[in-house]
Amino acid sequence: MKLNAVYFTPEDWICFRESTVFQSGGNAKTGLAKIEAFFGAVKTALIKKSGENPLNLSSEMREIVGDSDNPGSLRIWGPFVFKRENSGIKHFFPAPNGIYRVKEDSELEFMMPHYKVEAEINGRQLKLPWIPSSIEGIDTFDGSLIELKEIKNLQSDRPFSVLESKSIGEKLYRVESKVGIALEKGRKNAEESMLYTLSYYRFNPGAGFFVFADDNTVKILAGISNVFIGSKTRSATVEFGTIETDVFDRRMGSKQALCLLTPAVFSNGALPSDMKIAGCDIESANIQRKIAVSGWDLVKQQPKPIKHYIAPGTVYYLKGDFGYPQSVSSDSQELGYGKYFTIDWDYIGRE
Repeated sequence: MKLNAVYFTPEDWICFRESTVFQSGGNAKTGLAKIEAFFGAVKTALIKKSGENPLNLSSEMREIVGDSDNPGSLRIWGPFVFKRENSGIKHFFPAPNGIYRVKEDSELEFMMPHYKVEAEINGRQLKLPWIPSSIEGIDTFDGSLIELKEIKNLQSDRPFSVLESKSIGEKLYRVESKVGIALEKGRKNAEESMLYTLSYYRFNPGAGFFVFADDNTVKILAGISNVFIGSKTRSATVEFGTIETDVFDRRMGSKQALCLLTPAVFSNGALPSDMKIAGCDIESANIQRKIAVSGWDLVKQQPKPIKHYIAPGTVYYLKGDFGYPQSVSSDSQELGYGKYFTIDWDYIGRE
């Protein structure tokens, strides 16, 4: 499979703002870069290139860029992180939950559901992911990144590696976060219970964000070489390329572990009410914390309503004939939510 990639290389630091409602005693979380910021950046660049008035767009341009609530005809998904090296470009994705290592010098393994250990969730007994060892000092790697070729190794049951979260700053980028107080529109009063987090990404040389794009979007964006992105509208150069890979191809087994690469949501929250995904039974799950997604409404000049999504890295262990839909999310599919790859799995602890 050959996929289109759009690379964004920041000329300096790049900043993203995330609005968050805090309950009493709530804690701030560092926000990840969201795809909405990249839609906004390329839309703004297209309008600027066209010379049209942003407040009075032609019907043709409006069909392309949509509005604050839809992406128009643009289709991108991500964002992920890349790093240029002498051997080429490395592409990094959120690693699936449940990667562990029993001993420091042993190979990494992927957690599987235990056949005899279960809990009732949504009225149904689910098997629990299990590390098949009682040895103390087991290392886990939630929050890590995994390179594209390492995903293939994981799928092929070969030794694989991840980029640990503690090493991301050295290899790819550092994130510095600052928390501010949102003000009421047109006034200097603090808005009740509303704070925002500014996350500053400082990339190492040769590193940046990338997104996947369909053929039509690549044609539309042709000629765009620079965008302004993030809450402080910092400049980033834009380049186009292709990625040849089969990690997203259909796999034939009846047990597939679905690993989320982008946020997703189901009608019942983290788990569908019928406990099925694409017609397959959910046998087990290793769910990341939810993430808050907001954004900035350019028309209303205020934060968009906050929605909560299941975070990338979440794993659903499915059983059945998986149909490989383009997205498994019940919402925001046009924004590239609900993208995934799959891994074969089986129970442990079966006699």
